[in-house]
Amino acid sequence: MITHWSGQSQELEPIVKFLLAGPGIDVNATHRYKSRTPLSFAAEKGYTAIVKLLLAVPGIDVNAADTFHGTTPLIFAAREGHVAIAKLLLAAPGISVDAPDVHSWAPLSFAAMNGHEAIAKLLLAAPGIDVTAADEHVKTSFRFAVEGGHDAVVKLFLVAVPALDVNAPDARKTTLLSAAAEKGHTAVAKLLLSAPGINVNASNTNGRTPLSFAAEEGHEAIAKLLLAAPGIDVNAGSTGETALTWAVFAGKEAVVQELCACPKIIVDVAVVKRCIEYLPLRHQLAVAASKDDLEKCLRILEKFVESKSKGGGAEDGEGISGG
Repeated sequence: MITHWSGQSQELEPIVKFLLAGPGIDVNATHRYKSRTPLSFAAEKGYTAIVKLLLAVPGIDVNAADTFHGTTPLIFAAREGHVAIAKLLLAAPGISVDAPDVHSWAPLSFAAMNGHEAIAKLLLAAPGIDVTAADEHVKTSFRFAVEGGHDAVVKLFLVAVPALDVNAPDARKTTLLSAAAEKGHTAVAKLLLSAPGINVNASNTNGRTPLSFAAEEGHEAIAKLLLAAPGIDVNAGSTGETALTWAVFAGKEAVVQELCACPKIIVDVAVVKRCIEYLPLRHQLAVAASKDDLEKCLRILEKFVESKSKGGGAEDGEGISGG
């Protein structure tokens, strides 16, 4: 049987028909090195007509996975965005809609991470689909869509799965909203913020909140969305490492200004300076702003404290302190 594919589907179709008509043909024969079946290659390449021919053969293994990555035909179709082939495979008797590869990524994971909305919709409608299946890092298909910034797929999940846990954390207890905030996916953040039960202040194992991630990365639009969210705690953060501290540390002037405009902000310049000084080295090497940007942000805080002190301060002088 053909286990190496080149050319167009229409060129290969008569050859496949001829071979399938021959005696003793093994439709599940695997490639010598890649351990992949003809169905696997056809699904990956998008050869719909050939997939249809192969699925009609008695004894076809629709879930055959290669020995290197454990990739099934359905995973190939989902990963590459071949909607027609995904439909054919999902209709095939014995298909396993959740069969994962060696990374514990299922077909839905690949559809989500690549933003293939039509295939994600097909899979979410498949009987027995497990939307909570996660890999070793506790990343679900929904998280892949969020981290990839695929707002159409995120919206699809939110509509198709009413019981979806919008606050589900990963292995480091980082929530979906934090992931969207860190990566700057504004449309996704907006969708999550509109979801019932969303926790806008949820912190991970390091005490990081969605607002602190947005502040550190300088995602002003997301910071504004979060600051406008009901129940937001602008001062949340462990041991003084608030969103304001992270914005100053990363030299994000616009976000610093935005945070200072929040009525409930607590500005203690001395605490901010101390936190910046003692942040872990891994953060200092990866995130720290230039000295000029850092000093500009500190000056913003100092001017803020000075102006509030002269004018009666936030909440009559509470929550402000010089350094």
